[in-house]
Amino acid sequence: MKYYRKFLIFCMSVHILFVSPATADEIRLKNGDHISGKVVRMEGGKLIFKTSYAGEISIEWAEISTLSTEDSIHVVLSDETALKGVTQSAEEGKMKLKMGKIVETVSFDLVEVRSINPKPRVPEPALKTKGHLNVGLTTTKGNSETETQHFDGEFVARTEKNRFTVGAEFNRAEDSGEKTINNALSYMKYDHFLSRKWFLYSSASFEKDEFKDLELRTALGLGAGYQFLETPVTNLSFETGLTYVNEDYETGHDDSYPAGRWALDFDRYFFNKVIQLFHFHEGFVGLEDANNMIIRSRTGVRLPIYKNLKATAQYNYDWDKIPGPGRVETDQMYLLSLGYNW
Repeated sequence: MKYYRKFLIFCMSVHILFVSPATADEIRLKNGDHISGKVVRMEGGKLIFKTSYAGEISIEWAEISTLSTEDSIHVVLSDETALKGVTQSAEEGKMKLKMGKIVETVSFDLVEVRSINPKPRVPEPALKTKGHLNVGLTTTKGNSETETQHFDGEFVARTEKNRFTVGAEFNRAEDSGEKTINNALSYMKYDHFLSRKWFLYSSASFEKDEFKDLELRTALGLGAGYQFLETPVTNLSFETGLTYVNEDYETGHDDSYPAGRWALDFDRYFFNKVIQLFHFHEGFVGLEDANNMIIRSRTGVRLPIYKNLKATAQYNYDWDKIPGPGRVETDQMYLLSLGYNW
């Protein structure tokens, strides 16, 4: 009988060791409910908890009173602090983590937890590019013989610390065989980011306009800028610096001078990235003579046609306080063009 009792105790021990269910994580809700299972992750204010009877369920993090785990978990707090360890019993609204054998237990409020076991972030590509190419063409035949041509394009390459921009625009028009518009502009810029927002830049632009008497205007500059926003939806930056301007006229007096430069660059999508508004404004003012002032702006809206094909309605405004001989200060242009954006 004595040996039979020992044998029975031994069998029960083996049963408990190999048959009893494995220990599980446990959460207690503020309404008093207890749920056992396995912590999967917590992000966006929701805890994904896997149970044996309902699979993965989603629980509002704000409704959890306590949480205990059997295995180590990865916790990220609201201040970006990352912790890894096993939870220990804690009072309501608190969490305790034991990180290794030497480090003391860390305690913090549940409301400070931003995520648990977050999904690995997909690294952004080392090089990102964007740009556009637009073409506009109008021709009339018969009583009126007119033809207008427009082209503008821009390409931007961006790495974590650097941004390269090149662009150009061209406008030409004829009326009864005689030219009425003939101008071109090209530009390039290099930005080096000192932080996520601040950057240094170097820029160069070259402009020619037959009907402004402008054979070539060259502007070479250096300065600093601040990137307020840079997202797939909204971009906003401001720049200021020093520029050397050299102007060669076909009949007028050539000129060159140091100038201050400012620029604002903005674009934003609306209605789930359907319509895009954009505005670019750039100005130069002479440091020795404030009458040497030039302002250039480009404002418009891009509308989708099919996939990356866009229609653009644009308003160009150019102002030169000291224009060429016999010319006026202001030039304005209204454009409709078809283009490809990426």
